[in-house]
Amino acid sequence: MDEFERAKRDDHAKRKPRPCGFTLHVAKGCSGGCLYCYVDSPPKPASLSPKALVYALTLNPYFEPGKSFVAVGSVCEPLDYPDYTSKLLEELLKLGNPIQISTKEVNYDLVGILRKVDTLVSMCIALDDICRKFEPKRPPPSERLEFCKEVGGGVFLRPILPMIGIEEYKKSIDRIAEFTDRLILGNLRLTKTVKKKLGISSLPKKYYERKKILEEYAKKEYGLTVFRSACCSNALKHSVPCWNECWKKGFCVRCKNECFRISSSL
Repeated sequence: MDEFERAKRDDHAKRKPRPCGFTLHVAKGCSGGCLYCYVDSPPKPASLSPKALVYALTLNPYFEPGKSFVAVGSVCEPLDYPDYTSKLLEELLKLGNPIQISTKEVNYDLVGILRKVDTLVSMCIALDDICRKFEPKRPPPSERLEFCKEVGGGVFLRPILPMIGIEEYKKSIDRIAEFTDRLILGNLRLTKTVKKKLGISSLPKKYYERKKILEEYAKKEYGLTVFRSACCSNALKHSVPCWNECWKKGFCVRCKNECFRISSSL
């Protein structure tokens, strides 16, 4: 079957968007071995070429060229496939949509293309010795932070882990503030697999208060823009209203993008 005929049947041509936008899967599965991750299947690279994958996306009846948010990096590590990911971003940029990519990897060959999109550099904590225990196969946060600065990205501090003390997370923010002015805090998704890997059965009662404490610390001590949702970072990068309309849902942090003002003027 012709590749573009297969693209018509691909799930990217049918799936409804998530709050962060349309997720594009460079692969499904990951060999990173992060202890907190709910993705535990071996990676299976996309069967479509970058051009065909983008074609599938444009066939999606929910997708709007030039407007819909696109997120690359869900259920895989996109920089494990640098050539594919680079070509995919090039094809996506032709559509003019706000694009976001999330990665735990470092690849300076991709700096040029990553500067053109909203690049989020992810880590569970920005302290090398602690992070190594949970993300053993990925570069240390110290290297990721340098890379984040080079691509003009933000840090996705996720997930906030209940077994790591709040003071350690504050030290992480101290480090992060040296490399970026944008931060997103993410929760732990506690599936059966994650419970088993981490050896916990539930989240502490005051788990969600941690994000509030860290958000206030980052704002007060360093003036960081702390987003409560990844889509807000994508909106700021591209100076467009948030796809998820977070300003209507209590997630808006009144950043300099002022989505509520942009929206009212359109």
